[in-house]
Amino acid sequence: MGEQLKDVLAAPVTRVLLVLVVAQQIGAALGSLAATGLAGVRWGQSPVDDALALLGAVLGTLVAGVLLRPGELPAAAVRAEPQRSWPGPRLGAVALVAAPLLLLAGEAVRMGHFYYYPAQLAAMATDRTTILVSYGLFTLGLLALVPAFLALAAMIAVREPGWAFWGATAAVLGTAVRLFQDGIGFLALHLVDVQGLDTATHAVTATYQSWYVLYPLTFLDNIGWALLAVGAVRAGVLGWLPAAGVAIMLTHSSGVLKGSAVNSLVATALLAAALVPLGVAAWRAAPPVSRAAWRGGWVAAAALVALYAYHLLVEV
Repeated sequence: MGEQLKDVLAAPVTRVLLVLVVAQQIGAALGSLAATGLAGVRWGQSPVDDALALLGAVLGTLVAGVLLRPGELPAAAVRAEPQRSWPGPRLGAVALVAAPLLLLAGEAVRMGHFYYYPAQLAAMATDRTTILVSYGLFTLGLLALVPAFLALAAMIAVREPGWAFWGATAAVLGTAVRLFQDGIGFLALHLVDVQGLDTATHAVTATYQSWYVLYPLTFLDNIGWALLAVGAVRAGVLGWLPAAGVAIMLTHSSGVLKGSAVNSLVATALLAAALVPLGVAAWRAAPPVSRAAWRGGWVAAAALVALYAYHLLVEV
């Protein structure tokens, strides 16, 4: 039994899981316990708890990574693998860069307001433009995550198709749930305009825990982040440090009208630090395209910009 346990712990996949998931979650739990002792708060109930839980997660990952050194790449390396399926090398590269930056911008813009829904609704009454811009940026980031996930999964699939399949499945379905929740949040925010803050807050409070068909899948995106991070290290796409930046999204809150906190802002910044260099590497490694393809791409981008400009100038 002892020899079997040693073999399991020595296995490459076990080392990756220990660094990216187990050490991270143990560190977050210890950080939260420290917050309980220092400030008398419960898990996720104060900025102090959020900050210490994130600090514990980062330190736990770093210590385990230095000790176990998982993966075949240097710790901070990224390696873009060729992509043949949708979204392709160019769109995939753009999505890998744009998605985390849009999410980070959305998190940063609303950072001045407490993350729980009563404060978000109150901010809609006092700082409407900031809230609408932040949620709009975050929604665009979620949408861009779909091709970004598929691009990352395509790279992983070259050597680890199983991790790629399950990681992409969980991540894409989880993002669909997040987009559904964003739709609920959009309606709730505009209830403040239509019915007033008190009525909107009462409506959200009365229905916040209501069951819906996607409710059991709320945390599926968190699982997707972990699977893709482990798969990326196993496939030699990311070193363990950038993979830890992907896995740290396990700590990111999911749900309706969840604003920004220290942990979500820093986690999204670490995600950007991981995916943006991979997107740049994927763009540089992409095969050349014809002039006709470039023209078609620019025409499509210009049409999209014109569509947004029309709605902003004419209908908003």
